[in-house]
Amino acid sequence: MEEIENFRSLSEYEYGALKELENIGIGNSATSLYKLTNSLVCTKVLGAKFELIENIPRVAGASGSPVLGSFMYIENDLKGCILILFPEKSVRSLSLIFSGEENGKISADTMKKSLIEEISHILAGTYVTALSDFLDLNILISTPYMVYDMFVSILNSVLTEMSCKMDFALLLDAEFLIKEERVYGNILTLFDPASLDYLLRRISEMSHQKPY
Repeated sequence: MEEIENFRSLSEYEYGALKELENIGIGNSATSLYKLTNSLVCTKVLGAKFELIENIPRVAGASGSPVLGSFMYIENDLKGCILILFPEKSVRSLSLIFSGEENGKISADTMKKSLIEEISHILAGTYVTALSDFLDLNILISTPYMVYDMFVSILNSVLTEMSCKMDFALLLDAEFLIKEERVYGNILTLFDPASLDYLLRRISEMSHQKPY
């Protein structure tokens, strides 16, 4: 498959450009999160991995604990989806930051779910905006759908939901420092084969434009 060959031939510069693109997208979310918290927000991409989907749970360090997050479709000029997932500990930290409360059963807590939905939509929105600017395309995200389950179960459900075959996913491990609380999240992006091929070709073109 062409996208597999492109994946394996990514140069150091191309892979660095891809990671920098994600850094820009996540970094831009700090402004929106500041408006929600009225506090300085520091964001950092701890790691960016382009992996076979079957390897994602392992490289993400997925545990047996449930995660809470949102699922959004990528629409218009690129097709795919974004999953943003927070472990339970981070969900409780976010709840403490925004509402002053961290107790309660997450699966039945409407306020916690709404909070994660809003934060996920902000993160996905800034990421997609960075992609749009970089590729000069019109890319949008759908209304978020809440997900609460084991990481592997969510991933399997998403792959079943998507009508097209996908082999690779981009996994970002992100850290947010808000009011002295450290919050961790996984941001998983899956593109359909045509969109992935276009993205990799665009990055390759940018690498050939690199000044020396």
